[in-house]
Amino acid sequence: MKVSRRFQLSVHTILFIAVYGDEKGLTCDYISKQLKCNPIVIKNILNLLCKNNFLIKVPSTSNVKLKKDIKNITLWDVYKITDEVDIKKIFCSDDLQITNPIISDLPELLITPFEEVMSHIKDTLSKVSIDSLLKQYNY
Repeated sequence: MKVSRRFQLSVHTILFIAVYGDEKGLTCDYISKQLKCNPIVIKNILNLLCKNNFLIKVPSTSNVKLKKDIKNITLWDVYKITDEVDIKKIFCSDDLQITNPIISDLPELLITPFEEVMSHIKDTLSKVSIDSLLKQYNY
C-alpha cells in the first residue's frame, strides 16, 4: 500500500504552519521555499486544506493560519482528503479477459479483507494528532 506525496506534503504543511503560524509572511511562496517544494504544489495543497476547513486565508494578505486546533487534526483527517480509497474501485478487474469464475469473482472476495485493513488504518491514523506529532519532536 502506498501513501501519496500529497498526503505527506499536506501533513508537512500543517506541521509547518502549526510551528511557524505566528510569524508574519506565512505565504504560499514562503512555505514552498522552506519546504523546498514547487509553489504550485504548495498552493494546491493550501487550497485543498482551506477547502476542507483546516486552514483559513487571512483577509487582505496572502497569509494562512490553522482553522482547527492541532489537537483536533488527525492523520486520518488529512488522509481522507488526500488519499482515501474506495475499496470497491481499487481492483482492476475490468481489464481481465479471463472467464474463469474464480478470477472474475476475485474483487468481491477481496473487498472484505481490504475493508478490514482500511478500518485498522483509520483507527490507527485517528489516534495520531498534529499535536502529538509535534510533541514527539519537542515543539
